[in-house]
Amino acid sequence: MKKALSISLILVFATANLFAQGLFGLFGGSEPGKKYRVKFVDGDNDAEEEVLLIKIRGVIEEKSEEDGMPLKMSRDMMESLKKDLALVKERKAIKAILLDINSPGGEVTASDIIYHQINKIKKETGKPVIAIIGSMGASGAYYVACAADRILAHPTSIIGSIGVLMQSMNIEELAEKLGIKAVYLKSDKTPKKDILSPFRELSESEKTMLLGIIDGIYHRFVEIVSKSRNKSYEEVEKIADGGIYDSSKALELGLIDEIGYQEDALAAACKSAGIKSAALVQRYAKKSFSEVLADMAEMNSSTPALIMEFKKIIESSSAPQLMYKLNLK
Repeated sequence: MKKALSISLILVFATANLFAQGLFGLFGGSEPGKKYRVKFVDGDNDAEEEVLLIKIRGVIEEKSEEDGMPLKMSRDMMESLKKDLALVKERKAIKAILLDINSPGGEVTASDIIYHQINKIKKETGKPVIAIIGSMGASGAYYVACAADRILAHPTSIIGSIGVLMQSMNIEELAEKLGIKAVYLKSDKTPKKDILSPFRELSESEKTMLLGIIDGIYHRFVEIVSKSRNKSYEEVEKIADGGIYDSSKALELGLIDEIGYQEDALAAACKSAGIKSAALVQRYAKKSFSEVLADMAEMNSSTPALIMEFKKIIESSSAPQLMYKLNLK
């Protein structure tokens, strides 16, 4: 009887454990106690030393745990970065970071958090960071690149767009034609509470207030670039007009250090780390169910992307957003 009871308890605990692992995978988490591994990408496969490849892809944004449905079909950039940097801290074989950037930028605070986290890991570990810009490293993405000790770019990269953007839409006249009237209830003491409403024009005092915020954040961006590129504030300000540059012009202006490819960036990482060669590796873990969904969404992304665009339009109509982002539309 006791033996049968013991076997039953073992089966119950085993089943519960499997169920817990399934739930963690289903809703986007890692399996309990999961240890991340690395996979070889490029370089010297026989080398004991490693350079960790960290990718910054797409629009930079910070997502909350409530974003989307439980079966989320998008990757959380901030969570992925957190795991990558934890690996840098824990894995002794990793001697440097290669930051692979291909992004038009994104949210101001998200960009600043990534910049801060990369600087923090450099100070804590003493491991150098080399950035290489792919097709695009603009606005918030260039802000992130400024955390690197050295910035490379492909010959065909688009770089720059140093500036801050706040945007909304005004559909007041269209709403009148369609017979749509917005109703906002606000206290007389808070006349600016519906600032950037799409159903009315901004007042002059509201424009002044918003421009003051934008100028302050622009000032921080210029200071970040100035510190990273060893230039005076005035030198950076002259080229920080929101314009974009090709790699040759960016090199001439001192926004990057070198034009090259991944192998050149890996060589620069090895040199900075004081090693002869290294294996370029990437963090690897068994994909959760949500990550499989994300892969599927990337392969056929028109519908999810359309849904997200509508979601962003609705959200941005009710709250001002500051962006370090290059708009190509």
